[in-house]
Amino acid sequence: MKKFVLFTITLIGFLTAAAFALDHSQMHEMMMEQGGHKTDSRTELKMPEPMKVMHKEIMRKHMDTVSEITAALAGNELERAAAIATKDLGWSDMQEKMCAMFGDSAGDKDFFALGKAMHTKADALADAAVKGDRDKALTYLSQLVKKCNACHERFRH
Repeated sequence: MKKFVLFTITLIGFLTAAAFALDHSQMHEMMMEQGGHKTDSRTELKMPEPMKVMHKEIMRKHMDTVSEITAALAGNELERAAAIATKDLGWSDMQEKMCAMFGDSAGDKDFFALGKAMHTKADALADAAVKGDRDKALTYLSQLVKKCNACHERFRH
């Protein structure tokens, strides 16, 4: 019985190692197809660690909000999409203070401008949805996501 258990554990270990090696090999091949190993050239945000944690939490909440807006637009619930966009993503005094605080801490004036661009795009989306223009709201949603990506392409924690 002990030999069987030892054999089984050894076999599982071997199979796990083989699977990892295969995954690693495939990942390496895919990385080489993309031009090989690259360093992250984005600007690192110079924030204290607790602030980075808070900022990441806010970004995840923004993604949840984008998901809620998308679902509302998909269900043709334009007033709901507008309300969510305005309440959770729209440009407000609170958003301005948050973006200014993170921007000051980041030490890069473009950080604030990119944040504001995303939040004001949420306002444009809400305006289009209130007017009943779902296609325009979807266009603004796409542009909003591109504003998010522009910031994440430029900065890292």
